[in-house]
Amino acid sequence: MKQNLVCSSSLNRIVLALAATICVASMSPAQPEQPRPVAVILADVALLIHGPSGEYSYKLTSTADDSATLEEFGDRRTRLEIRQIPDKRCVFVSTSEERDGLDVAQLDLTKFDGTYQLWEACRGPAAAPPENRCTYSLHFSSQKQAFCHSRFSKPDFDLSKIPFPDGACHSYALGAREKKFYSKYIDAYERIKEQCGG
Repeated sequence: MKQNLVCSSSLNRIVLALAATICVASMSPAQPEQPRPVAVILADVALLIHGPSGEYSYKLTSTADDSATLEEFGDRRTRLEIRQIPDKRCVFVSTSEERDGLDVAQLDLTKFDGTYQLWEACRGPAAAPPENRCTYSLHFSSQKQAFCHSRFSKPDFDLSKIPFPDGACHSYALGAREKKFYSKYIDAYERIKEQCGG
């Protein structure tokens, strides 16, 4: 009789300990979702960084977890190395070697507020169809320093601390092109926004 009581008591302790463990496990906070790798938005980042150069055709010839190589083809040839700045989420820098130095651009997507506007500018006779007399520009609302671009003759600085001169940084906008070109930039930004906020 005494032996059964000891066994029953031990069994009760095991059940209570197991129940306590399950309770504690279910009450512990859920682990935060890990951010997706930068690679999933690199093609969209490359499109935005290349956008100010115009509508030249290009391809991404290589991609890694946090970098990509963009090469234009056709009459104009440019090669851009695009990479995320280490320890700076959603801040990207592109470099291109030119004869007179290194072309450097920086796109800080953390400074975008998530909105944008399409502006229309029309000239010429009112009777002319809009496609013949109007140009459009796409403006992403952001802080002034969201996009920086300059050429450096001696690029001996850390790419995470680029010494852009005064006037080299401004808000991000794409201008003077036909309306049909802008949907791809808006779509790219919407995908980036899921990763970078804004």
